[in-house]
Amino acid sequence: MNVLIIGMILGLLIWGLVSKNGVIRIIARIITGSLTLLSLAGMIFLFGVGQKAHWTSDGPGMLLIMIGVIACGFFVFFFGNLTMLSSPPQDSQPSLSLSALMRPPSHKDKGRPSA
Repeated sequence: MNVLIIGMILGLLIWGLVSKNGVIRIIARIITGSLTLLSLAGMIFLFGVGQKAHWTSDGPGMLLIMIGVIACGFFVFFFGNLTMLSSPPQDSQPSLSLSALMRPPSHKDKGRPSA
């Protein structure tokens, strides 16, 4: 159930990042930027804990810290890329149709002066 909720939240964030509404896109960028910074802070914290313990432990605790450092690093990469995702163009010019390309140019298009 948690996977579905997280998937829906990520889907909403991605939808917000590619939305044509500027306000929604800015809010989504702020959220993904915040998640990037939180993941980076978590990675630095867990790395500091590992350094204090000299990366050795009798139990599975250090293994979880090592996995946490890698997972936080992945989240930093993922949310950082989402934050820097390029925005869709706002006002695109209509594309030319094949018939407009095949039409011979008129005298006005050739630059001849009219009499």
